[in-house]
Amino acid sequence: MKIIINTSNLYVGGGLQVALSFINELQYCNNENDYYIFMSQAIKNQINIEEYPSNLSFLLIENSPSKLTQRHKIIRLLNKHESNINPDVVFTIFGPSYWKPNAIHLMGFADGWLYNPDSIAYTRLSIYNRIKRKLLSEYKKYYLKRDANYFVLETEDAKKKFSDILNVNNNNIFVVGNTYSSIFNDKKYIDTNNKHFISLPEKKENEFRLMYIAHNHPNKNLIIINKLLPLLKNMNINIKFILTINSESYDIMFMDSSNIINIGPIDQKSCPSIYKQCDAIFTPTLLETFSAAYPEAMKMQKPILTSNYSFVRDICQDAALYFDPLDPKDIVDKIKYLVQDKNLQNRLIKKGNKRILEFETAQSRAKKYIELCRYIINKGNK
Repeated sequence: MKIIINTSNLYVGGGLQVALSFINELQYCNNENDYYIFMSQAIKNQINIEEYPSNLSFLLIENSPSKLTQRHKIIRLLNKHESNINPDVVFTIFGPSYWKPNAIHLMGFADGWLYNPDSIAYTRLSIYNRIKRKLLSEYKKYYLKRDANYFVLETEDAKKKFSDILNVNNNNIFVVGNTYSSIFNDKKYIDTNNKHFISLPEKKENEFRLMYIAHNHPNKNLIIINKLLPLLKNMNINIKFILTINSESYDIMFMDSSNIINIGPIDQKSCPSIYKQCDAIFTPTLLETFSAAYPEAMKMQKPILTSNYSFVRDICQDAALYFDPLDPKDIVDKIKYLVQDKNLQNRLIKKGNKRILEFETAQSRAKKYIELCRYIINKGNK
């Protein structure tokens, strides 16, 4: 098979992390296939092309086709590359792609804003941003339906909602679960001498670190930390929040930084080093399809403290301590409960060890993506 892997539209967030993981696993998949990676600048910045076998070719797409001002030029370039390659299938890891290839097109999708129009997350937006977000969802729906023949989502729940919202035939939607990257299996990334290791400030006495590797999207609900800080000041334990948002967002969001360590956006290969230096993950999210933070925490033996929503419970089940993400008092109570009960921390870690066995591995996910490409090629040729 000749497969184009399109990542030209991916620059931040979970989609970028999945793409990096998938590309890494391709070197261990069937080398009878030829893979042509249409990579964004963000992908290029985090991989070493020379490490990959000869059946993987990399083509840099310097600007995202999502940018309207650049779209016409980028689409011409994508069309030119596709014509030269003549692939059997194009796989856009996460859409919309804003590009309609001539070949059969499989597209991933994981934007919960679109297929959860009644989510509580919308109430956290200003009226202007709420309207803007709704219009953006309609905009994306148009390009999703226009550009793809088949879709792959991360959960059965997402599949059902996606099918209903877009009126897409269920037979054209597939599910391949998310997971953690295989870099979390490699101990070199938690070696302090590794070039990707990020050293946090030395821990102070009685310090307990709650981390969340995420960008400042409204659904992540990081703003709630402002309401937690005053309530945590009387604790015997010094709570520190470890964040990875850009400095501009950080300066706007947080006035009191005494209990926050913000290291800014980090590369995927630096993530294990942050987990190593923290005590638990804290995710006050309001909306997700699937967050790799959960299996990552389980793999790194960290307790999970997170939002009490069904989409989270589907992922974590009994391997997390849950709170109401809109109730600061409840969140603080659960933080205290976790911090003060070492046995609870150990129980959650043990339950995470069992739960993680039910997820895909990075390798099995990659193989399923490739098998899915083969399936739709054969389906199209019948």
